[in-house]
Amino acid sequence: MSQSSIFNSVIQGVGHFVPEKIVTNQDLEKFMETSDEWITERTGIKQRRFAEDGIGSSDIAILAADLALKDAKIERDEVDMIIAATLSPDYFFPGIGVMIQKKMGLKTVPALDIRAQCSGLVYAMSTAHAFIRSGQAKKILLCCAEIQHPVLDLRTEGRDMAVLFGDGAGALVVCAKDGSQAATAQNKERGVIDSILGSDGGGADVLTMKIPGSANPGFMNVDQTAKKEFQPRMDGRQVFKHAVTRMVETATILLKRNGLKAEDVNMLFPHQANLRINEMVREHLGIPADKVFNNIQKYGNTTAATIPIAMSEARAEGKLKEGDLILTLAFGAGFTWGANLIRY
Repeated sequence: MSQSSIFNSVIQGVGHFVPEKIVTNQDLEKFMETSDEWITERTGIKQRRFAEDGIGSSDIAILAADLALKDAKIERDEVDMIIAATLSPDYFFPGIGVMIQKKMGLKTVPALDIRAQCSGLVYAMSTAHAFIRSGQAKKILLCCAEIQHPVLDLRTEGRDMAVLFGDGAGALVVCAKDGSQAATAQNKERGVIDSILGSDGGGADVLTMKIPGSANPGFMNVDQTAKKEFQPRMDGRQVFKHAVTRMVETATILLKRNGLKAEDVNMLFPHQANLRINEMVREHLGIPADKVFNNIQKYGNTTAATIPIAMSEARAEGKLKEGDLILTLAFGAGFTWGANLIRY
């Protein structure tokens, strides 16, 4: 690389995988006191996907990864780094990054796991960009995968959480492109332009799964298992309020500091947690509905995987095209949040 050149972080390929098994709102009515109308009105979700028993997050991650590599026209052995994002790893440890490496036969490339929950993609994209800009990696496989249904409480007592989540995986291939100038909002250079990341641990107890955990005496005991205390819990109203506030705030700052207005964005990819949240964010930002990609109706909340699944579907549908200016936007447990501004 010459002294005057610079590495831009370009999304070279996208891919996604969702399990075949469809679980509709009507299916959930058999397990709990709920209805299609109740779920749809509050979340926008009509169905979600559940994997077969024994399938781990790493298993579906490699299926999405191979599709992304095919799209990028890159062979497995060209990958020089793996970044994985999930809150539902196959094991408590190690993470799924090394399992993806082994199952795909990717030599001894470094594998990094990110635990930013629903913000996993935006954190992973910012991390990939940092590695590429520093020259430490050139072809990064970024995998976001979740198998969440095993810990859901499919009873009336757990319906507020159980109706929301599904299983799925999305992958991106992020490559270094040697150019004479960095990608900006004003030029046509492809790549990651800017990112904002944030967190507030004061919200850690608002959306959490505390067991198993090292802060819990005994890590996990029989009584806790019997009481199903290993299942996630959430204060939905608090999450809704903070999500809208942080997502609008983050997007506004990112657009302003890059000299952009909402209408300059070709496509917004918000995290798919709740259709009402995304609609409120869209309205606050003043982005037309046809520039926002939502697929929560089909898949529910696949946590770290929602944005890459959406990007892959948008690409397949012709709604995401090379040269488009896109904005990713997420909020999740932690609290964590963030956004990426990218020239696709």
